[in-house]
Amino acid sequence: MSSDIITSSQRTNLSVENEGAVIRTWSQGNGPLLILIPGGGGTGEGFDKSMPSLSKYYTVVAYDRRGNGKSTVEKPRILNPMESARDIVAIVKAMGRTKAFLFGTSSGGTFALQVAQSYPEYVDGVILHEVPIVSILPEEHIKRVDSGYDVFQTYLEGGAEAALRTFRASVSGNQVEPAPPKVPMDPNAPPHRLEYFFKYEFVIFMVYTPNLGAVKANGVPVATVEGIGSKGMLHAVSSKVLSEILGCRHVVWSGAHAPFAENAELFGEDLHKTILLLEI
Repeated sequence: MSSDIITSSQRTNLSVENEGAVIRTWSQGNGPLLILIPGGGGTGEGFDKSMPSLSKYYTVVAYDRRGNGKSTVEKPRILNPMESARDIVAIVKAMGRTKAFLFGTSSGGTFALQVAQSYPEYVDGVILHEVPIVSILPEEHIKRVDSGYDVFQTYLEGGAEAALRTFRASVSGNQVEPAPPKVPMDPNAPPHRLEYFFKYEFVIFMVYTPNLGAVKANGVPVATVEGIGSKGMLHAVSSKVLSEILGCRHVVWSGAHAPFAENAELFGEDLHKTILLLEI
């Protein structure tokens, strides 16, 4: 593992090399280390507007997951949650720290759980925001397993944009959106992040579940979160069930599945308050 640090007046950009990938990270603030883990699409820019409020309390780090955004890999390959967990550990070490709080949103919460399972010595606490773990869904939602495979079949037959429309419909229960007019694509352009997500990550997120018993046994402080605007949706139901399995606190925030995009400052305050709850 190696790192290259470039410091600006507000943020520090850090490139972390780990297991065939160069992970792009950026940080701001002082205090305990807080790593923000993005979900599907894998890029950290969505957290940018919330970093100023969080940096009042933490050294807050956002990053692009391997193969996504400006984080590169030697060769794109199917997602390995253990490897992605080790990327987070590598970030902790590169920041010169021994532990961090982890915030994982949506499928990014899978990696936070994996670190808590496999590398708990690097974790101060974990906040899991609407992590869609299909295997723990109650009976009335288990049909979502079939719909997930339908989404991937749509990707194979119609591409990433069609798969995204099918995926959104499966989560919300609405009809599939009509396809937008086709726009000519640059054949030399790098793969769109949606393409990467459905080709290399989607099926793994559908079928992989960290060892929740080990997470609980490791004693890592955990809180699960759902947005009030997500009530009844797959990711909100999963969040509540996850709290019951782990025996941890469950918190309801304002907003829905992307609170950092809806109201960045409120998201920062809600996240800080929830982290404080881990210590009670």
